[in-house]
Amino acid sequence: MKQVAATLLALFFLPLSTVLADEVIRGKYEVIGDINKLKGVKTIKMLEFFNYSCGHCYKFLETSKKLRAKFKDKLHHKKYPIYWGNQTPYPAKAFYIADELGLEEEFTQELFDTNFKLNINIFQPKVIRFLAKEYKIEKEMTTGMQSTAISAKTNESLALAKKFKANETPTIIINNVLKVAPSMSKGNVEEMTTNLEVIFEDILKNQ
Repeated sequence: MKQVAATLLALFFLPLSTVLADEVIRGKYEVIGDINKLKGVKTIKMLEFFNYSCGHCYKFLETSKKLRAKFKDKLHHKKYPIYWGNQTPYPAKAFYIADELGLEEEFTQELFDTNFKLNINIFQPKVIRFLAKEYKIEKEMTTGMQSTAISAKTNESLALAKKFKANETPTIIINNVLKVAPSMSKGNVEEMTTNLEVIFEDILKNQ
């Protein structure tokens, strides 16, 4: 009896976020904010921090389409390109330039394909220039690379990645409350995507 009472007391005094996380939202994730803010939300805001040399990100480029197809207007997917080590900011800048031109999805796919299928180092400015020429946006790309506004967006991506401790890619932030990364699914991107699907379903069912 004493043991039962002690267990009940322990459950009673658990932080509310922990109880909610265990009982309401299934899946693998890290709680990084107030989980009560997920109550009644009508839209999933998914921030994705990715790197163009990341194989997991390349796979998620495809599997994330399943999430967008299923949740449609209930899912707002915003991507943030990041880079590290000796990598240059050129692909990240190209992402934002292409985005302003309405070509982000196509150009992002092209950059990933060039890196993984052709094994070409896309962090070289000459590669970005060549691809821009193929897309007939060479002038816009050249101007954008010198733009302070584009540089600011690139720096914002890095700052946000640091804020959310996105130490692996793709790191997914859900409504600034939950954090998901490939390591939580043992590096299996398909499993990570299914995990996100389960999390999204549980959040939205409590509208």
